[in-house]
Amino acid sequence: MIFFDSNCCLGKLSVPMPKSIETATELIDIMEKAGIEKSLVYHSFAKEYDPTFGNRKLMEVLTSFLRSCVGTSKNLYPCLVLVPHHTGEMPEPEKIVCEILEKNIRAVRIFPKTHNWSLSEWCSGKLLNELEQNAIPLFIDFEETNWDQLYSLCDNHPNLPIVLTRASFRFNRQIYALLSKTQNLYIETSHFQLHCGIEDVCKKFGANRLLFGSSAPFFAPSPSMMAVKYANISEEEKEMIAGKNLIKLLKL
Repeated sequence: MIFFDSNCCLGKLSVPMPKSIETATELIDIMEKAGIEKSLVYHSFAKEYDPTFGNRKLMEVLTSFLRSCVGTSKNLYPCLVLVPHHTGEMPEPEKIVCEILEKNIRAVRIFPKTHNWSLSEWCSGKLLNELEQNAIPLFIDFEETNWDQLYSLCDNHPNLPIVLTRASFRFNRQIYALLSKTQNLYIETSHFQLHCGIEDVCKKFGANRLLFGSSAPFFAPSPSMMAVKYANISEEEKEMIAGKNLIKLLKL
């Protein structure tokens, strides 16, 4: 079973964690100890300081690690953080998406509440349209949005894969409603620790709607891994959640 972590943060944090992950070497060490083969990674600076600076820092870290440790770093995949183009902090959507594709980057994140911009079409529609046209998976933490915004996002952009991260086990009533009304919403598992929740989602909506994530360094990876390993579902479904679903979304 290949575990591919869909939710991992690299870099120094403004609020220090007991086990922060500040270098690619530290991340690889954690992955090897836990049994995680691949990780999709964003940089803390891209959320907490400046998206452009943080994205550049992430690429520098991964490129440097590639040069020093050929092969191993292929298990680390960059996830860039985006904001709308209106202030000139980032290029027009067509240009930024073109750059993303040229660099073979497979996924992006947004933090609209933290970065103080709107998910409504008048503000972010052009960016979302461009991501949708290229089917680039979009990751968003639950605390960065709300249920109405999330539904509108899925409904307005049905061909855009949207991954909801850090969704609590207490949210199953809303999550189930969204899963039933959309086909492009996926749930990352690190916070979705509902009793038999994985089994229930697989039964009602299919294992293809779940992606394993650790939420490292905020959470340890083992609880999320054990929830998949010991779920009362088929081995095929476990493999899908552990890594195959993400591999398919990223077109690897």
